[in-house]
Amino acid sequence: MRVAIIAFIVLAGSVGAGTAGAAQTGIYAGISYAMVEKDSLRSDYEAEARAIYEAFGFSPQTTTGSFDAKDSSYGFVVGWRLTEHIALEGGYLDLGDVVYKDRSSGVFNGNPPTQENWAQNVETSTSGIALCALAILPLSYRWEIFLRGGALISNSEESVFITDGIGSEKLRATQSGFDLLAGAGVSFSLAEIYNIRLEYGRVFDAGDDSTLDEADVDMATLNVTVSF
Repeated sequence: MRVAIIAFIVLAGSVGAGTAGAAQTGIYAGISYAMVEKDSLRSDYEAEARAIYEAFGFSPQTTTGSFDAKDSSYGFVVGWRLTEHIALEGGYLDLGDVVYKDRSSGVFNGNPPTQENWAQNVETSTSGIALCALAILPLSYRWEIFLRGGALISNSEESVFITDGIGSEKLRATQSGFDLLAGAGVSFSLAEIYNIRLEYGRVFDAGDDSTLDEADVDMATLNVTVSF
């Protein structure tokens, strides 16, 4: 995520203090691609996996696991440029997945107890509708910098897949929420109606404790919009 911040500073500084042109007001729409990272704790996922094993009557003795809190994501946006310096936006935002994979050998507490190998995947995800306001500062005819503030009306999901190699079961829980977000970026205008943005943003406390994972999400986003 630090790369996005450095790129933003370099690009903003490179444009100089040229004469700002009149911004095109009106409706625009676009799509985005982002690299995201969630400040999730691996220990929370390990504890969740152990609790689920215990619920099935399985006691792990040896465990190997992997944890990945980084992902790519996408979104789309529809905006209204009210003035040269203010815009309103709404759209869909996906924050990617956090995945913990567990492979364990242990004892199933049947009668009699048996030695078995079990596996488990624990995943969480958050997505929703983002509503934002942008404060925009034109630097030249083609370059602008902007600040973003808003909220994400979110839907968080936890899904668990567990198997003993013979049978399997999938568990799922969802929860809606309301999360604040903020960001800063630089925009380049192309062919009068297109804008290419590079932005760093954060969603605060994304997710919900009832679906295991509530933590900040950092995003480095590339966004392309077209004005109508």
